[in-house]
Amino acid sequence: MKISTTFTALGIKLVGVIMLVSALIDFLFLAIPLQLADRNWQINFTNNVVDRGIVPLLGVVLLILGWWITDNTPGAGKPSKGVRIPVFVISSLLGLLFLVLVPLHLGNITNVSAQFIAEIDQRASAQEEEIQGFIEQLDSVSRNPDQLQSEVAQRNQVIDSGGVFQGQQLNQEQLEAITAQRDQLQQLLELSQNPTELEARLEETRTRLQTQLRDVQRQEKQRAQTEALKQTLRTGINSFMLSVGYIVLGWLGFKGASYSTPKPPSS
Repeated sequence: MKISTTFTALGIKLVGVIMLVSALIDFLFLAIPLQLADRNWQINFTNNVVDRGIVPLLGVVLLILGWWITDNTPGAGKPSKGVRIPVFVISSLLGLLFLVLVPLHLGNITNVSAQFIAEIDQRASAQEEEIQGFIEQLDSVSRNPDQLQSEVAQRNQVIDSGGVFQGQQLNQEQLEAITAQRDQLQQLLELSQNPTELEARLEETRTRLQTQLRDVQRQEKQRAQTEALKQTLRTGINSFMLSVGYIVLGWLGFKGASYSTPKPPSS
């Protein structure tokens, strides 16, 4: 079977129309439900649209290729601008859309990243207050040796009985937890006899916990900033390149259409 040039051009244009129309329908459904006031919605919409942005661009290119084949086929008839001009308009509008998405996406990522970092700082401040409260609680308990001895004795009784507590047999994990508590309380009881060493040990514990907290806080901030940079560069660069492609195709299409307009005969 010999495939004619006309059939080839028709097939290319058909695929181009399908790709362009299906992509526009896809963009429409991505925007539903519309939540323009939500920055997270704007970010997700931008990412999804940019990720699919190459499909309508290929559709426009296939249409242009099909029209070129038709225009260079003898006896194919005059070109119809009624179909071509709307396609170039759509291409130009898509180019404008992707161009606008670049600064919009940059602003949204910056704001969301700043908000996330502020939440990290607030969470770290709350945890630092918990550390301070924990140290103060240990200091208060250490100033009551009688209570410490009572707590140690209660746990020794459970351990010596083989893990029986209030008539119930504890499992191995619970018994190990009580043993660890007994050892910590015993150590605190011994430190309570030496106030200077106790204060130094509490300060050491506070410093260690605060250092661990700040390390976690710094790592979370670095991850947030790195993710924001990746999102900005990936989506921003792709959106800008897509805008250039659509605008160039639209502009060249309008330019070619104006050149192909027949001039009126001179009198």
